[in-house]
Amino acid sequence: MRRVGRLGVACGLIGLMILGAGLSAVESQGKEQGKEQGRQRTTRSARLYFLREKGLLGGMSPTAEVKVDGTPVGTLGNGAFIVVERPPGLHLLSVGNSFSMDFETEVQVEAGQSYYFNIAPHASGSPLQDLAVFALIGGKGRPMQAKSLLRGAMSGEMFYSLEPAAGAAEIQRLKTP
Repeated sequence: MRRVGRLGVACGLIGLMILGAGLSAVESQGKEQGKEQGRQRTTRSARLYFLREKGLLGGMSPTAEVKVDGTPVGTLGNGAFIVVERPPGLHLLSVGNSFSMDFETEVQVEAGQSYYFNIAPHASGSPLQDLAVFALIGGKGRPMQAKSLLRGAMSGEMFYSLEPAAGAAEIQRLKTP
């Protein structure tokens, strides 16, 4: 009887460890999108903000799944953001949806710094068309270089790098109702 009890306790502990490992694979977004994670920030990590502007169409565009180093960290609709912390170094960022290929880029981050990445459609190169699309869906920042030109050309959305002050201001706009 004692062996059965010990075996039950051991199985329970193993189950909790597996459950805990599974939860750490995907970054927590809280109950509402747009909430920052409750982790303590350390000076040994970099903070990465991923955002989608509200735009005039609101939630009409498809959601975008964000991954860092191949691990999903969240899914964003318009007017939302997520925050993740990663150690300094080179990281692979990707964004995609069910309608197109993932856009992938690499970014070098430094400890204690914050980085802001806006997710928006590709710029077409036609100023009037881009102005209309970005007004409807949202889009600010400097386009980031795709890791693969072919995959980048076939992706629906991409990352735009925002300067820290502009990124922080956009996060504040997203936080206000």
